[in-house]
Amino acid sequence: MPALPDAPRPLADVLPLDDHRPARLGRWLVLAGFGGFLLWAALAPLDKGVAVSGSVVVAGHRQAVQHPTGGVVARLLVHDGEAVSAGQVLLTLDATRPRAERDTLRQQYRDAQAAAVRLAAETEGQAQLRFPPSLPADDPDMQASQALHQQLFASRREAQRLQQAALREGLAGARAHLAGLESAQRYRREQRQALLQQLQGLRGLAQEGYIPRNRLLENERLLAQLDGELGEAVGAIGHARQQMQELGWRERQQAEEYRRDLHQQQVDNRLRLGELASRLASAEFELAHTEVRAPVAGTLVGLAVFTPGGVIAPGQQLMEVVPRDAPLLVDARAPVELVDRLRPGLPVELLFAAFNQSSTPRVPGELVLVSADRLLDEQTREPYYQVRIRVSEDGARQLVGLDIRPGMPVQAFVRTGERSLLNYLFKPLADRLHLALSED
Repeated sequence: MPALPDAPRPLADVLPLDDHRPARLGRWLVLAGFGGFLLWAALAPLDKGVAVSGSVVVAGHRQAVQHPTGGVVARLLVHDGEAVSAGQVLLTLDATRPRAERDTLRQQYRDAQAAAVRLAAETEGQAQLRFPPSLPADDPDMQASQALHQQLFASRREAQRLQQAALREGLAGARAHLAGLESAQRYRREQRQALLQQLQGLRGLAQEGYIPRNRLLENERLLAQLDGELGEAVGAIGHARQQMQELGWRERQQAEEYRRDLHQQQVDNRLRLGELASRLASAEFELAHTEVRAPVAGTLVGLAVFTPGGVIAPGQQLMEVVPRDAPLLVDARAPVELVDRLRPGLPVELLFAAFNQSSTPRVPGELVLVSADRLLDEQTREPYYQVRIRVSEDGARQLVGLDIRPGMPVQAFVRTGERSLLNYLFKPLADRLHLALSED
């Protein structure tokens, strides 16, 4: 009879049972996890920094549109919220008065230019007046001024010639009269000399009785008459010479006064030219600014002019332009106790709270400015430091398609360095312990 197989042995007899093994495995896993956490907390770098809140601004801020002199609005070509390009005409002012003033001053300036050429030609004694090609001969105002000063040049030159000719003729007449007086004086002297010789002979004959004494007395009377006439001739010659000197002096004085008058006219005209040039430039400026243009490309806001015919005051703000494509900036306020950690150049992460945070990424930026001194809030009187953050080019590309407007709230995290989680957890305790141990 065959032998029966042995009965199967219980599993407990084959594998030894250990009820504590899962517990030990769990403890090891917990210890490993805690150790890994401590290792990560001690070694893994975490960003540290300063969190600030602020709002969006635009580089250069809003550009105010003003007018320097004011005036009456003729046309309003834009509306609030409209996008405009740089140099686009926004509104026009009534140009009637500025244009009339410009035209009047330009005519006066052209006249002064023509007068300067005429006075120079008169001073140099030119026979004809020629205007230089630098003057705009095709300008109607200049043409009228040139024609006027051509006539004035000819009339003044003729008047001066006639005055000098009259004085020279008078001088020539006085010179001829003097020559006649001198000739008559010489003739009387010759007569007197002949009469003296005759009297010498007659006196001897009269003493001897050869001639009547009346004849001697008659010749002596003639001699006395000649002496009287010679004396009068000397006086007349002196008067004639004095008259010649006066006429010569008057001729020279008239020429000198003419030159002096020309010089004074040149000085006055030069001053007038400078004044007119300044006033004309001012009038041209005012006329050119009857068209109010956009200073930069952007969007119009704060329109303060609504209807044609309105009067604007000098320097009045008419509207503002929010620049387009300008670098985005964020102005924020940093607590005074944290400002020592901030310096320009630190990286910043920006979060635009106005958009969906799940779809809007954190935008990189850079801290560009920390105010030199603390400021005070006008309402709460709390101190703060003003900081400015610039959105980087990569950040600007991330914001393409989003309607970013000045004034939007922004949360910013300025990264000042790195530290571990253990440092973050235990540093306040360590600082407090150090302070406690340092106290007396």
